[in-house]
Amino acid sequence: MGEEARPALMLKVIPPKLLVPYLSGRRTFISGYVYRAQDCDHLATPADYVAALDLGFTGSELTPEVPELYILRWRAHDVDTYTVPYGPLMGGDWHDRPPFTGTGFTSSREHVIPQFHTMPMPIPAGAEIVHLTAAGARPFAVFDGLTWRPAG
Repeated sequence: MGEEARPALMLKVIPPKLLVPYLSGRRTFISGYVYRAQDCDHLATPADYVAALDLGFTGSELTPEVPELYILRWRAHDVDTYTVPYGPLMGGDWHDRPPFTGTGFTSSREHVIPQFHTMPMPIPAGAEIVHLTAAGARPFAVFDGLTWRPAG
């Protein structure tokens, strides 16, 4: 018998204004546009993430010059939670604001990054927040199912 596939590691960049609500327990769910970590492994800096995931849209707090990002990561145990957001040009019925593209991928011409959407779902135990700067990534916090604890 072969090994069962491990659930995909997913990620969402946390806007700066939501970091404290997550860490304090006032925000207890994940929702919106999310990405598979394996599709983002080659992204190394905050500017890479902002560009590749279309996060610099009008009205966003994120710009290519942002010095740091916090990235929420978790294992996708229920694949039915995630939808590929196809717009009418791709035969779907989705309409949304950026970073929505309607193609199922981000708009980046340099990176091929599939885009997924999730309705609000509880943060699963074992989720982590990673702090990313131009110098690299480091574990920041881990969710034990009840609260966020410092990583390490």
